[in-house]
Amino acid sequence: MTQMKFTGAVRRVATVLTVGLLATPAFADFPEKPVTVLVGFGAGGGADTLARLIGKEAEAALGQPVVIENVPGGGGVVAATKLMNATPDGYTIGMAVTSTFSYAPLASDTVKFDADTFDYLTSAAALQNAVVVGKDSPFNTWEDVVAAGKSGQKVSFGSSSPAVNLMMNYISAHDGYEMKVVPTKGGAEIMKDVMGGHMDMGWSAGIHQRFGDDVKVLAAAGNERLVNSPDVPTFRDLGYDVGDDTYFLFFAPKGIPDEVFQALHDAFSAGAQKPEVVSMVESKMGFPSKVLMPDQLRENVAASTAIYEKLIAAAGN
Repeated sequence: MTQMKFTGAVRRVATVLTVGLLATPAFADFPEKPVTVLVGFGAGGGADTLARLIGKEAEAALGQPVVIENVPGGGGVVAATKLMNATPDGYTIGMAVTSTFSYAPLASDTVKFDADTFDYLTSAAALQNAVVVGKDSPFNTWEDVVAAGKSGQKVSFGSSSPAVNLMMNYISAHDGYEMKVVPTKGGAEIMKDVMGGHMDMGWSAGIHQRFGDDVKVLAAAGNERLVNSPDVPTFRDLGYDVGDDTYFLFFAPKGIPDEVFQALHDAFSAGAQKPEVVSMVESKMGFPSKVLMPDQLRENVAASTAIYEKLIAAAGN
């Protein structure tokens, strides 16, 4: 009887193994062709540079080329919209920033996705969002700005996005004055204007770090202080109940098989942690290397969404 039971057990194990092998899906050999990354910003910018650096490292792990396709527009919205309709097989993923998924869906009814439309693979770096002025500015602290605004001075502020407008209008309203928010084409234009004295202040996602002592940093907009300006207070330190941590991140359409998702996560997160990539990110680009897990990124997007919901409600929109 013992022998019969043993033989039966072996047979059942053999049957399970055979069924398992027969049921092994085609994606077991993923990837069998190049993987495309839709980058939500133009060529030459921070997101594009990071995607190309990390993509090159991920190629070695995946055994296939990683193709970068720039799809700029709407702060990553155009790329995310294109990706939401892609086949969830792992061969097309995207790169954008936190606000693509937290702010954009709240700001416009034309955005067809929300934070839960996608899964998040890994991050590459944290933006260093800050308010800066030129070296010759009379403002040396954020308190100087508040004093000027309350005295009736129309303080001008260069903004790179509607999300920034919301935050700065919320902060100035908190202190009882109105800031003159000036839309710009991006960080390079803002730096030129604040250093040239054409604008009182401006927003930087990190580009200010290239200019050294030609700019002064007055406040950090994230929940943590800036890596290269640790003595500068955050807005939360200054008494405002806002702070948004923004990451460059890789994302994917929902429904990718678990094994494929894991392979992508492993390849791109390992690529982001390569010493040569970290050195480039931190030494050349001025961003701290931050490689987060998928659950951490989902929490980041949810926290950012809550901040913008509050800012939009306060603005009466």
